[in-house]
Amino acid sequence: MDFQLKYTKELASLKENEDNIEIFRKEAMKYLSSNLEDLKKISDGLLIFSEENKLYKVKAWAYYYLGWYNFDTTHYDKAVTNFLKSYEIFNNIIDKDGIVYACNGLTNVYCQIGQLNLANEWGLKGITIAEEINNKSALITLLLNTGINYIQMQHFDKAKEIFNSMELMYYELTNQQRVSCLLAMAEIEIHVGDSMKSLSYIEEASKAEEKSHLITDMSEIHKLKGMAYKKIKEYDVAENEFVMACNYAEQQNLTYERCSAMVEWANLCVNVGRKQEAIEKLNEVAFICSSKDINVLLKEIYYKLYKIYKELNLTGNALEFLEKYKLIDDEMYNYEQNQLIAKVSIKNARREVEQYKSLYDRTELLSTIGQKIISNLNINSIIDIINDEINKLIETDYFGIAVYDKEKDQISYHFAGMDEKLFETVQFSKVDYSTFAGYCIKTKRDIILGNVSKEYKKFTSVFPRSLDGIDESKLKSMIYTPMIINDKVVGAMTVQSMKENSYDKNDLNMLKILANYTAIAIENAISYKKVEEIATYDQLTRFLSKHEIVKLGKLIYDKCKDNKIKFSAVMIDVDNFKIINDTYGHIYGDKAISLLSETITKSIRNTDYIGRYGGDEFLLICPDAGEHEAFEVAERIRKNVENSIFSIGEGINMSLTISLGVHQCSDCDSSFDDVINRADKNLYYAKGSNKNKVV
Repeated sequence: MDFQLKYTKELASLKENEDNIEIFRKEAMKYLSSNLEDLKKISDGLLIFSEENKLYKVKAWAYYYLGWYNFDTTHYDKAVTNFLKSYEIFNNIIDKDGIVYACNGLTNVYCQIGQLNLANEWGLKGITIAEEINNKSALITLLLNTGINYIQMQHFDKAKEIFNSMELMYYELTNQQRVSCLLAMAEIEIHVGDSMKSLSYIEEASKAEEKSHLITDMSEIHKLKGMAYKKIKEYDVAENEFVMACNYAEQQNLTYERCSAMVEWANLCVNVGRKQEAIEKLNEVAFICSSKDINVLLKEIYYKLYKIYKELNLTGNALEFLEKYKLIDDEMYNYEQNQLIAKVSIKNARREVEQYKSLYDRTELLSTIGQKIISNLNINSIIDIINDEINKLIETDYFGIAVYDKEKDQISYHFAGMDEKLFETVQFSKVDYSTFAGYCIKTKRDIILGNVSKEYKKFTSVFPRSLDGIDESKLKSMIYTPMIINDKVVGAMTVQSMKENSYDKNDLNMLKILANYTAIAIENAISYKKVEEIATYDQLTRFLSKHEIVKLGKLIYDKCKDNKIKFSAVMIDVDNFKIINDTYGHIYGDKAISLLSETITKSIRNTDYIGRYGGDEFLLICPDAGEHEAFEVAERIRKNVENSIFSIGEGINMSLTISLGVHQCSDCDSSFDDVINRADKNLYYAKGSNKNKVV
């Protein structure tokens, strides 16, 4: 039936007073939970009617419910557009209730696509306005969604604060909201709390769901159950829950929920050693997520596939998915920037990429060289590849790359030519405009010189200094071009000739394309190295991560057992550290841990290994050390910590003490876990004996 015929009476009242939109809002909410196609019909009908009759408030609500239709059908870009149009109209007519609901829609969709900062921004904006106008219903919804967003951001403490505050509103929550709160609290417990407590929350949510004859959250309920059981290593039960989660999601046509459950199921497969099955599941989900633009899950999947292939020593596959992970990460970053910066610059960037692409297609040799470059993760190898091939494209006597490390504020120069290789690293702040490479990186500008001595003043007032080993007085022509990826400068590339006027714009274009390939390769190398470091080292202390120190300990245990070599383990714990966090906050607590780790590093032997075992707990392994030698090392650490004053900022100076438990591996230890447990037991005795002690 035609929309206007079906709602003739209601639309007439709407023309008289736009506040009568409440009739249609109730209809829309009914269809939102039962029939999405009817929701679209009523939204489209209202949109047409509002445009015909210039009813702006009605138009805003029509866009709002179209946003939910597109959200639930996984058309997230359209949902964003709908909610933004809704917000703009509500804002123009100063309808604060409408603004709050539009903010809620944007919070949901941005959270779903992984744009967590944007989700948080809109959520907090909506909460502020809802409190201002005392709209409790909308406030509850926004608090709920913002709490869920904090869970996605892994800010579990903030999420817990929100859900604890919502307990005071318990009787104002709808049954659906109570279920959502319980499931959110369950997820927090799974990540940073007690798995058994999470199961009690899930059970309570499940009963509430059954009591209200709801089935919308059943997939999430079974997924969270699976996660909880996986954490307590009841893998068979967990797998059964993941199967049910997927089945419910499929029955209800919930694409995101099914994909999310499949990812957790794949995690379980990895845990129990079924890595090939995990790969199959992740690839299946990747295909679905890619077709539906569910980038937040796609990014997670690519990273998991990279980790699995890396553990299987399939380096080529690992690199492929690391590159895909990086691309999707960049895509999500660019999406956020697209909301904040002018579209013109993005169009220009895309146009430039298309120009490069057409050049790649026309130049088979250039493409071949480029592929060789991208497949390398070693800068020296990249230099060698280009140096071997460059003269087939551009006549050159010297070829070089300057790699810019923004974090260290330094440039590393790699040059090749005239049968020699040169390398030099200097601080960028000292280079600035004093070299052509520094100028090129600083300004993102190309340099092309036909006669260096006559033309250098176009770019700098002082003749640029030479690298040691290069006689620039003999070099006449040069090209420099920045290496840029995603608007980020990672260095510069140059070709240089002893002949005047050797280069033209065509040569510059060739070099720019090579620079583009090389920028990708360098970014891949840096990303690969960072991911390796993140997995291996704790970022705060620079000690080995818990996983790595335990893995290393197991290797040392096996070696020492086989060869009857002694070794010892020392468990270290900071005394009364909770008081520091409670008094000064976690930021200053982290600073104290960082400074403490420096003192520990200076106190141990070169042959020892140290890892961060927990928040303020460390594991030290002393190879070739019996109990006496390990005790001496432990006592030295204890004294050095006790005698140090730690300046954590804002004029705050503090003393710290530590307790240490030492255990030498013996015949009674049947595994490295036994060694740790006995060292930990001795630590417990030290903590119980007034602390600041080695036992």
